[in-house]
Amino acid sequence: MYLFVIMVVALLVGQTDKASAISLTVIEFSRSPNYALCTDDDDPRQLTDGKLAMFPIWMNKEAVGWAAFTPVAIQLRVGGGSSIGAPQAGRLRLHSAKGLSAGVDVPQQINVYTRDRADKLRMVGSLAPESAKLEDSRAHWLEIDVSAVTDTLVVVLHASGTFLFLDEIEWHPSAVGNIPATSPIIANVRTALEDSKRRTRETLLKTADIEIERRALSLDGRAMHVWIQNPWGVIDPARARDHIEIGTPAVEIRGYAGERESVCFGIVVGEAAGVGGLSVKVKGLPVASVRLFEVMPVIAANGQRVYDPLVPLNDGMRLTMRPGVPSYIWLDVNLAIIGPGSHRFQISIEGGGQTISVPGAATIMAYDGNGTKPLYAVNWAYSSDLPIFRDRNAAVNDLVTHGINTFVAHPAEIPGLAMDGSWDINKAVQFAGTVDLAKQRGTLFLYLGWSAVKNPLGFSDKGRTLDPAAKERLLKWIEKVSAYLAAQGLPPERWVLYPVDEPDRPSLQLIKAVAEAVKQWNPAIRVYANPSVYANPPINIDHLRELQGLVDLWQPNLLAVHGHLGEFFKHLQKEWWIYGNTKAPAKLGSPLHDYRLLAWWAWHYGASGIGFWSYSDTSGSSAWDDIDGPRPDWAVVYESDKGVVSSRRWEAFREGLEDYVLLTAFNRAEVQKAMHLPGEADFSRWESSNVEAVRRVLLDGSVKPLSHGAGR
Repeated sequence: MYLFVIMVVALLVGQTDKASAISLTVIEFSRSPNYALCTDDDDPRQLTDGKLAMFPIWMNKEAVGWAAFTPVAIQLRVGGGSSIGAPQAGRLRLHSAKGLSAGVDVPQQINVYTRDRADKLRMVGSLAPESAKLEDSRAHWLEIDVSAVTDTLVVVLHASGTFLFLDEIEWHPSAVGNIPATSPIIANVRTALEDSKRRTRETLLKTADIEIERRALSLDGRAMHVWIQNPWGVIDPARARDHIEIGTPAVEIRGYAGERESVCFGIVVGEAAGVGGLSVKVKGLPVASVRLFEVMPVIAANGQRVYDPLVPLNDGMRLTMRPGVPSYIWLDVNLAIIGPGSHRFQISIEGGGQTISVPGAATIMAYDGNGTKPLYAVNWAYSSDLPIFRDRNAAVNDLVTHGINTFVAHPAEIPGLAMDGSWDINKAVQFAGTVDLAKQRGTLFLYLGWSAVKNPLGFSDKGRTLDPAAKERLLKWIEKVSAYLAAQGLPPERWVLYPVDEPDRPSLQLIKAVAEAVKQWNPAIRVYANPSVYANPPINIDHLRELQGLVDLWQPNLLAVHGHLGEFFKHLQKEWWIYGNTKAPAKLGSPLHDYRLLAWWAWHYGASGIGFWSYSDTSGSSAWDDIDGPRPDWAVVYESDKGVVSSRRWEAFREGLEDYVLLTAFNRAEVQKAMHLPGEADFSRWESSNVEAVRRVLLDGSVKPLSHGAGR
């Protein structure tokens, strides 16, 4: 589920420099351009025709664009005298664009290769554009000094996020060139892509390490400092100096007996204090009620260092410290185990022959969450998502522990989906696992993966109907899958037919045709739709009303509810859900705004369920490495030989579900009154302090929960 944000601005920027340019011809793309608004059959010529597209270039057919795939290699033939025997040095110019509000940025890394006498490739230039120095909402020329170009160029580009856009490539020779003797020999374009990935990864890691050392605090050798860190905000080691000047803090936990709470604190030590590592212990609380983690940094696809994964600190494990470099500890506290009342505890940090003790207090309301109706929570977590589902049981347990109660069957595992009458037993075995999970834990979504242009029913945007033969095939399949699910303990009210993901206008018509057919056979069959907020042309309320009696469960993007489509959903006389997606790279998503506050928005709008993309999507690569796959990872967990490693983002989503239980335990008017204490209830402007201020009012005992939790 990838979101293509469109910004409509018309501005002509930049000029070509044709005077000294040598002709280039695109020979091949390693990956065909796939961004619909600027992709056409003429892309190879348009990339070197000297014509600049109007800004925003990603909406102009003169430009070339890729979505959800990186890196990309462009192989070009060089004219004008360059040859194997007479290489030339000069400047390679690429015209790209920056539009952060649309999720568009210039490439984060560009590596240039040329052909040598042995018909191999050699790296001859590179550039890591400094986006921060480039003006937003305009196009930019990116210039690369190249040591030698022969008759062939291979340009490898790494996207900064989901999108990669180019408008023009120019080559300007200026002198006799020489291929560097130290440049490694690359066999072909495929290995050039791998070489470029390796170089980009090494550059990002080296840059991050240099930055860590540059920002390390100068401390006395035996110094030890501890401070409370906001679990849901940006963790920035550069601000450690501000924290340590405040003095040793105290930890305060407030919650209800049916939830878990998260605490984060930072530690920084001098060289002598950190020798042998630190020991962290929590005293005064039941051992089973507290789990300790180290918040580890990872490098996002755009090169930014972010503290996200929560790596367990097992019993007796010592925390390795670098002098002057902050580390961050995470406490997961299970309030149900501790029990209601007021409790005192202590966090002990030992190292270098000394100890710092941080006092703590936990005030736990007797309310356990029973009696309220929890949110439906869905995540597109497929058992085929490796490596996260390498240990399926661990991943499933993790999903359930974090509140997921709705599960999605991937099209590849659904038997009979070709509508040819076959029932693949191998698929049925895999499908049975997902069905059993939904049977035990909640609801099943049957995601069919169709669109108006690709489906087994012969439906098209022109015909917009199902012919009798296609309808018969559909109904035979529905009858068979319905009987199978019923036999497994899932009647129609426990599963939903999900024909199309993020449908545009034509695909809404496909949903309509499918829904009309299956509901004629059995009106109890439920149909799901999550209309695209980025459809072009846009979807309007009339398009939704056309399906109002046919779609049983709507789940719009939160942005759609904020916008003009919101009135449709707010007045629905049935349950509806919302979902949200952060921009790529997802590792930089805000734990508070992109994950925790989804549940608060559901409470605000009256939605009954939430979800986001995605628990486990890494496109088959490691979640620890944002560069190794065809696009940045979307997963909120990391693979481990002991199951899965959680993250701040994933814990924030769970906390949001628990917040929702608390919010619905009280009269809505009382909750709204509490929300006016920290400011207006516009969650997009909230900080963690706003959330905690509302929770404090509800937890302090002055407002009594409803007897049956009917506060929605």
